[in-house]
Amino acid sequence: MMLLTVFSFIGLATWSGTALLGYGGLIGLIIALGLSSQRWLLWYLFGGMAYWLVVETIQSVLYTRPMLAELSEWHSYVIAMGISWLPLVGWVLYRAIRYEDVSRTLQEQRALEAARYKEHTPVYDDDYQPRFH
Repeated sequence: MMLLTVFSFIGLATWSGTALLGYGGLIGLIIALGLSSQRWLLWYLFGGMAYWLVVETIQSVLYTRPMLAELSEWHSYVIAMGISWLPLVGWVLYRAIRYEDVSRTLQEQRALEAARYKEHTPVYDDDYQPRFH
């Protein structure tokens, strides 16, 4: 009886057979993926959902602000996507400046390390015999 109450709460009685089959298949595939050795793919799935939730939140804030009332829903989505990409752009610029040849300090450090490197030949004892001729 409890199960019928839960199903009536979520409105399952109004779903069609095709919707039940589709959602059941989706849930089955997610469970199968979670039990397989490829469960790391679920992180991409959940990460994409979390990212889109952030975009939807930013869009909702932009669309409902009284001072930005002249923005259409489409424009607020475009601005929300741009705002959501700002951390990625900042991270890419940080990596490019910090770790690539774009950084002047890194070039100076490499030049200093190259100047310190001295080539030498190994020093052996007088009774050294090579293992292979």
